[in-house]
Amino acid sequence: MALVAAVCTPLLTAPGASAAPAKLSDDFNGDGYRDLVMLGGSHGKDGRVTVVYGTSSGPGTRVQVIHQDSAGIPGVVEAEDGWGTAAATADLDRDGYADLVVSSPGEDVGDVQMRGGLTVVWGSATGLGSGTVFNSPVPQEYEGSGDVFGEDVVSGDFDGDGDQDLAVTSNSRAGVVLLKGPFTRTGGKSGWDSLGGSYGYLWAANLVAGRVTADAATDLYILGRDLQGDTGDLDLRAYFHRGGGTFTQRAGGLRVPDDGGHQGGDILSVGDFDKDGHGDLAIGRGYEPGDGERGYVTVQYGGPNGPDTARKPVKFTQNTTGVPGSSESEDYFGSAIAAGDVNGDGYADLAVGARGEDLGTKRDAGSVTVLFGRAGGLSGTGAKSYTQDTSGITGTAETQDQFGAHLKFTDYTRDGRADLMIDTNEQLGYEDRWGLVHLLKGSGSGITTTGSKSYSVTSLKLSYARLGGPFAR
Repeated sequence: MALVAAVCTPLLTAPGASAAPAKLSDDFNGDGYRDLVMLGGSHGKDGRVTVVYGTSSGPGTRVQVIHQDSAGIPGVVEAEDGWGTAAATADLDRDGYADLVVSSPGEDVGDVQMRGGLTVVWGSATGLGSGTVFNSPVPQEYEGSGDVFGEDVVSGDFDGDGDQDLAVTSNSRAGVVLLKGPFTRTGGKSGWDSLGGSYGYLWAANLVAGRVTADAATDLYILGRDLQGDTGDLDLRAYFHRGGGTFTQRAGGLRVPDDGGHQGGDILSVGDFDKDGHGDLAIGRGYEPGDGERGYVTVQYGGPNGPDTARKPVKFTQNTTGVPGSSESEDYFGSAIAAGDVNGDGYADLAVGARGEDLGTKRDAGSVTVLFGRAGGLSGTGAKSYTQDTSGITGTAETQDQFGAHLKFTDYTRDGRADLMIDTNEQLGYEDRWGLVHLLKGSGSGITTTGSKSYSVTSLKLSYARLGGPFAR
């Protein structure tokens, strides 16, 4: 089997870019408010995304449901396509409207099973419209079997040229594929590169994009394993790629404790917790068997050239001083995390989900804890915890609600403070309907439940039975 070339020639060339890219990466209709994308649920045999358009008070009541049977969306709904496994947002064609990227890693292409692909649903003044498919550019390595392209996808200006690019996982020797923007609605792009390296095979589980160094380009962390020939480096590591002209060159990986294969979910986030101008990497480790699956979060601080390896990583558990509660078996503290500046002080804060938290006799009711950034970095001091029994939050804590199963920090209300989206597995009434998503707003003192909102299939008047996370990046 031939290795994929480190630098690949363009398959299609995009035309000259517009001079007015979107100001917000998730504003699909250009009205100045961020829109919410939820991937939970199913349509027919497989796959749907639910979009709730933004207003001045957060996502409102205008809803759009998109699947492969929707008008203008290529393909058809089929079992095991995995359409909606992951999603990212960015203005890929620089027309002033954000676009939605939806992955389908199980998609068959021709005779190749599970080749995978991405559907870009294009934004416009009226919202999301037609779509264009971008299949895996990697030559297939096995007869009839593809590379499951798109189990995770993130966006950013990785090569520093001013256009938005996509980093996409691939179960091939490419490891992770960089698709270079700008993109066109006829399937054009500026080329692609392999981030797997020419000397080995990178198995990638999770991706996170963010600003780690102080330059304008987007940086990337890849959580995975580098299988180098017969030596077989099986350690789970966070590999760093610095944005810019040398983006395809991978730095040495930071070793990450293995949790027995449970790498899915929102377990990576980048935020500047100490406000030194360099993004820091938070990793949620909610499922380690050796820890009794109590869970914890580890933070590797950033520096001028990427991860500051001279600075020892910091570990947070529910036994950390100042953190509410106590560390117990199967709490899964760190099973979901999200970084954002909730109080507007310039320091990133970290929300940590513990979907297995028991509340009295209510097993797996779930909780979310917010740790605050400050000079010197993230701290347990002043940390606050939230459940569905917290005043102002819709509903009540119940067994198997798993409050905090998925998280997202974003400034939906445009007040300069991040708002927190929390997914829960709550059953709605006596019907076979599931899922309740909460919006808790940011304030000068942190998260406030005043003015909180919630979304369900009932409140949004949807015909299907399940709503919720994960959320688009």
